[in-house]
Amino acid sequence: MKVMLVSEIDGKTKKLRRGSYLRYKYPPKGVQYTIFNDVIPLFKNSSNYEFNKDNVISTLSRLILKGLSQPIPKDEKIIHSFFWNFYLYSRPWIHENDESPSQFLDQYYGGKGFTYNIALDFLVYYLNSSPCRAIITWSDWARKGFIKDGVDSSKVVLIPPPMPIKASNKIEHKGINILFIGRDFIRKGGDIVLKVFIKLSKEFNDLNLFYVGSIPNNIKKLISSYKNIYHFSNPDDNVLYKKIIPASDITFLPTRYDAYALTILESMSYGVPVVSSDINSIRESVIHGYNGFVGKNEYDYEKYLSILISDEYVRKSFSENSISLIKERHDPETVGIELTKVYENVLSGL
Repeated sequence: MKVMLVSEIDGKTKKLRRGSYLRYKYPPKGVQYTIFNDVIPLFKNSSNYEFNKDNVISTLSRLILKGLSQPIPKDEKIIHSFFWNFYLYSRPWIHENDESPSQFLDQYYGGKGFTYNIALDFLVYYLNSSPCRAIITWSDWARKGFIKDGVDSSKVVLIPPPMPIKASNKIEHKGINILFIGRDFIRKGGDIVLKVFIKLSKEFNDLNLFYVGSIPNNIKKLISSYKNIYHFSNPDDNVLYKKIIPASDITFLPTRYDAYALTILESMSYGVPVVSSDINSIRESVIHGYNGFVGKNEYDYEKYLSILISDEYVRKSFSENSISLIKERHDPETVGIELTKVYENVLSGL
């Protein structure tokens, strides 16, 4: 079975966005993927992830330009598109997204209003149109969001991303290494990470922070004297997945907004327990007190990190439980079987 994947190229990594990359890397048995890359580039200096004037202009311009281009399948019978890639598809197609239209609009484009309502109505109408045969999402939070928005509930299917176990790649080391991965400093909570870590490093010896992502220049100067903060602005995959994550003991993600944080899943696949925000779908992956902790403020984060730093038994237990959850929910073969069912239903006209 041949399926065309339609995906954005990440504006910073110049590669497929991580969610679509995971589908492409771990295809269902018997499925052959071809890729139609999003040919409309991001405006220079515009972020995909923050709400600002440049981002609004960029997104609207991209949608207009997309109307002038088309993914043209050859012998692919199905088109499988990701996130907000909206074209006039010439084949039955499947939409995959980690959040519903209203969940996306609420966060990135602000509250209610005429423009908001028009955009929401258009997106729901588009997803309910007959060429769109199924909508795949990754969490129950998002599934409920699609249905609440008015998308036909019979189309919405929860199929989590595939994720293999990588715990065997762990690197032995001294001390405790805390990992943060987040390209947007404020949205991902980079400021909270630095504040909480600096406080904890005064209480615990041999504590290090691996900070992956951008840091504003004025804050770089403030933390430059901390020898236990290791900053990686944009490491390549070989460094991130073979050196940084395998040497980490705890992932700390106090994000202010995430629909579905793949950083959490990737950490869990290495057996790294997570402390994160109690928002949106995160509690579905980080089960509080079982494989990690979720919190609401800096006091919570400091308390839960202290437990994991000081108690090796809890850290090891959470690590094992993280691996078990990945095996149970994200095994590529099991996930592939569920995805194949969706493809077969589309081909049979169900």
